[in-house]
Amino acid sequence: DNEVQIGHAIFDLLQKLETSNVPTTKLSLTGLDRGDLNKMVSDALGLYPRICKSLSDMVFQKTKGNPFFVLEFIQSLQSRDLLQYDSCQKRWLWNEDAIWAEEITDNVLHLLSSKLNQLPNEVRLLLKVMACFGTSTNESVIG
Repeated sequence: DNEVQIGHAIFDLLQKLETSNVPTTKLSLTGLDRGDLNKMVSDALGLYPRICKSLSDMVFQKTKGNPFFVLEFIQSLQSRDLLQYDSCQKRWLWNEDAIWAEEITDNVLHLLSSKLNQLPNEVRLLLKVMACFGTSTNESVIG
């Protein structure tokens, strides 16, 4: 399964690399199973696995165990106060009904795109310009 649809630029790049005889390696990655996801959520929230199992089950249902998507989804729950730290109880609490009701995209790229669209216009413009420089650039370019 690909998270990127056919027709995306990455497929064109892979085809060009193949026709140019550039060696590539294809990796197929699977999602986390329920047990590993529960351990990950447990570690992240500092709770015993049995305590956060209901949250982990919901996260698994919504993300299909995709590790990147899991982290993004949990961060989005926290940023929208569906997952909150209660200082009186000294632990994380979550709103199960609201989380179950969440409409979640099946596409990680859509989730990231939504996050980028929430940034101020100036920041998005800067990111677009910086993307032209590749993976790194000199600080003087933006200063």
